[in-house]
Amino acid sequence: MDINSYGSLIKQVVPGTFVPDIAPGAGTPSATPAVAPVAGGTFKDAVKSFLGGVNEKMATSDQLSTALAAGKTHDSEKVITSVEEANLAFEFTLAVRNKLLAAYTEIQQMQV
Repeated sequence: MDINSYGSLIKQVVPGTFVPDIAPGAGTPSATPAVAPVAGGTFKDAVKSFLGGVNEKMATSDQLSTALAAGKTHDSEKVITSVEEANLAFEFTLAVRNKLLAAYTEIQQMQV
């Protein structure tokens, strides 16, 4: 999954669908009506899909690196490309995680 497809997934998220799997009254202070998932997907689905893509890139990179080290392949360009793709995807994931944690910390420190 590249950055463009991640961006398109995020654009599909509709406000109010961030936690659609919590039933009314289950762990929430007030029993608000449950939000039905929309056709575009939920934030949870978008993140799951994105992380699955990153995991797939890392697994492919690992397999190709192992194959190159074992002498099963001699296509070093493909191995280097896959390793760099996995590295960029991982760095992007860490950047998103850090932004989300910073936002959470800022919200947590707000006075009510």
